[in-house]
This record gives sequence, C-alpha cells and structure tokens, in this order.
Amino acid sequence: RRGGGSGAPGGGERGRRGRTRTLSAEQLERLRTRVRRALADIDYFLAMPLGWRDGTVVVWAGMRGAITLAAAQTLPEDTPDRELLILVAFLVGAGSLLLQGSTLPRLVRVLGTTREDRDEADAAERERLTTLLRAAAEDALLAHPVDHDGERTAEQALAWKRQRLAVIDAQRAALLDARDDGAFSAAALNSALATLDADQISLELKGRPADA
Repeated sequence: RRGGGSGAPGGGERGRRGRTRTLSAEQLERLRTRVRRALADIDYFLAMPLGWRDGTVVVWAGMRGAITLAAAQTLPEDTPDRELLILVAFLVGAGSLLLQGSTLPRLVRVLGTTREDRDEADAAERERLTTLLRAAAEDALLAHPVDHDGERTAEQALAWKRQRLAVIDAQRAALLDARDDGAFSAAALNSALATLDADQISLELKGRPADA
C-alpha cells in the first residue's frame, strides 16, 4: 500500500509540473506579445519627443499664478498678514494671466513647434498601414473571386457580400499580426480595427451589399 500510495502522489506531482510548464509557456508568449506592443508604443513616442520649443511653450502656458493663489487660500486664519498674502497672490496670478496669456500666441508663432514633424510621421505610418491593408485585401480577393459582369442577381449580391466580409477578415488578421509584432502604434491600430468593425457591422445589417 505504501508503494502504491507513494507512486500516485509522484505521478500527480509530475502531471502538475507538466501542466505548469505548459501554462508558463503560454504566459511567456503573452508576455512577449505585450512587451512587443509596449516597445512599439515607446519607439513611436520616442521618435517624436518634445523639443526645447515645445517645452518652452508648455512652461510659458503654465498655471503658476493660479496655484499660488490656491495655496494662499489654504493659509490658516491666524496667519500674520494673511489678507495681504492672498492679495499679493491674486495680483501675481492676474499678472501672469495677462502677461503670459496675451503673449502665448505670439510665442508659439515665433518658436514654432514640432507638430509638422509629428504630422509627417503620422502620415508615413498611415501610408504603411494602408499598404498593409491593401495587400491583405488583394490576397482575399484572389482567394474569393466573384464575377461582376452580367445582370446583378441575388446570388451574385450574396457572393459579393461574402467576398467583402472575407476581405475584412483578412485585413483584421493582418492588423492583429502587426499588433503582435509591434509594427505600428496602438492608436493607429485601434483606429483601423474600429473602422473594420464598423464596416463589418454595416455590411451585415444591410443584408445585401450596397451599390458600388
């Protein structure tokens, strides 16, 4: 009995260790995927960091006067010259608002910002994303050909709808693969996936393809 009893726990322990190794491998793969996505987002933001011009604009547009006034309001009632301190804080806040607020637009025009660079990077990413979606669509169209010649029939309309859904599925799969590889920023991928979801829902609700 001892031998049989000791063998069973050993077998169970080996089984648990085997399951643990399998789960750990799955968890490791998920972790790698998350790391790739995070690194892609980090690379995207590091490629367009705030320059000294942007930093100057941020500092000049700060709310230091308002913070000073709010801090003065928290002074205890028995603080010496409390009213004077609040008045000074108010004057500082008003002066900061008038001076910095009135000159901020001119400062932005003089310094300029890196918005143009970010716009160029976003445009380049959208172009790469469009190329990816176009390639996925072409592959899906070749795999699901539909004859568009002749009279439009219900069968042809259904085939067109199935073809369009196949294109959407292929494009979604390409986007998910790109997300796992960290090829694009999360914002761009989420926007593209949301567009595909909306297209699919619209196509399915219509019941038939819209006229092209």
